[in-house]
Amino acid sequence: MTPYHHSGFDRSLGEALDLHNNGQIDEAILRYRNLLETTPDNPDLWNLLGVAAHQKSNNALAENLISTAISLNENIAHFHNNLGMVYRGLNRDEDADQAFRRAIKLDPKHSNALSNLAALLRQTGEFAAALDYARQAVSANPESAEALVNLGNAEKDSGYLESAVATYRRAISAQHDFALAHWNLALSLLSLGDMATGFEEMAWRWKWDKFPGIRRTFPQPNWNGEDLKGKKVFLHPEQGLGDTIHFMRYAPIVKQLADYVYLELPQAIVPLAQKQVLADEIINQGDTLPDFDFHAPFMDLPRILGTTLETIPADGPYLLVDPKLRQNWHNWKQQYPGTKIGLNWNGNPANPAERFRKIPPEDLTPLSDLAGINWFNLQKEEGTNVPNDLSDKFNLIDTGPSPLQETAALIMELDLVITTDTAVAHLAGALGKPVWILLHHAPDWRWLTSGETNLWYPTARLFRQSTPGDWQEVIENVIQELKILRNN
Repeated sequence: MTPYHHSGFDRSLGEALDLHNNGQIDEAILRYRNLLETTPDNPDLWNLLGVAAHQKSNNALAENLISTAISLNENIAHFHNNLGMVYRGLNRDEDADQAFRRAIKLDPKHSNALSNLAALLRQTGEFAAALDYARQAVSANPESAEALVNLGNAEKDSGYLESAVATYRRAISAQHDFALAHWNLALSLLSLGDMATGFEEMAWRWKWDKFPGIRRTFPQPNWNGEDLKGKKVFLHPEQGLGDTIHFMRYAPIVKQLADYVYLELPQAIVPLAQKQVLADEIINQGDTLPDFDFHAPFMDLPRILGTTLETIPADGPYLLVDPKLRQNWHNWKQQYPGTKIGLNWNGNPANPAERFRKIPPEDLTPLSDLAGINWFNLQKEEGTNVPNDLSDKFNLIDTGPSPLQETAALIMELDLVITTDTAVAHLAGALGKPVWILLHHAPDWRWLTSGETNLWYPTARLFRQSTPGDWQEVIENVIQELKILRNN
């Protein structure tokens, strides 16, 4: 900070900083502005106001404020680092990249700028460079829990999961209550097959303020393994459609332990749920809840029930299609002789991982050269339709927008589903249909790190990227297997 050598200013600035650091941002802003009235050329005050604006999600204002600070003194590394974070908030990644690099040029050991650049490069798919900068960040500040988590993420993305686990544990040693470190440790352990420890660590997700799941609070206690004899239990989802389908498989196990089980599900899934198998009563998400003794979010169930690789519940299909709906699709498909395959190449665009999981439609074109296959479009997300030229080449059959139960009924009438890591993969797996899942180089934890089969979904077959971002090899492997399937 630029020194202003009089005790009154220093004392007032110190008080403002204390307020800022304690989360009293509005009061800190008032103090900074009061100080600016007497020292308008102080770049540190402009920077601090910009940081405060960024923390309040006013990034347009933050850009102006921090840019003013830089105009007053362009040689302060953390000004440029802060501006880079503002650009991230404005989704201006190229500008953020330049700002972080400027900070590093001014201070090659600026740990935050090194770490922030690494995080940016991870998100743009430059994994080798991200790993290099993340290592530099930790070297510059070995005790920074944030830098260590960022390094662990870069290691995980580069396929060094054992190293990532060790790095996350270093971060936890530096800051035991760092929930994000525990969350990432959980995902890495699960990817390595350590279900027991991984699901234990996953309990930290609720202490991470940016966890995307829905936290529910009730007067009744969370179930944590207590005896359920004579008790009623309420089970409820916490994340998206895919995770809901994945974890609802635990309901029958709880049903064996409890007197009565209420299973809450999104309305779209309810028609597919096998009530007699899954629970005593199925509740539409959002409906009035009955009385119960305990409750449990879905993702707690593997930990409570002691899931290991050997005890993953995957005994058979646990979703059921209405026979009438299936018959309708059966009749409709008769106009398409030959092999019938459902195709899905993109999932929820709001998921940050989707940028690596999705397949550009043009990368799918080699599939269209296979004769004797009817391709059915299972893509439901907006903005993900195949370009017209590709659609014509594929002769891709549009099934139109439809409720989930209709999509499920169609899947039951297909010979095979080919999809990226989306809710469609979970839907096909839970229905017990053959599904080929195309995975990027660092897939979600439930697919583990290697192998063509999956313990969660016995009917699934996995096709993995060996090189980050390269779908060509994956598609070539799919083509070879389709040729074998077609000739059998």
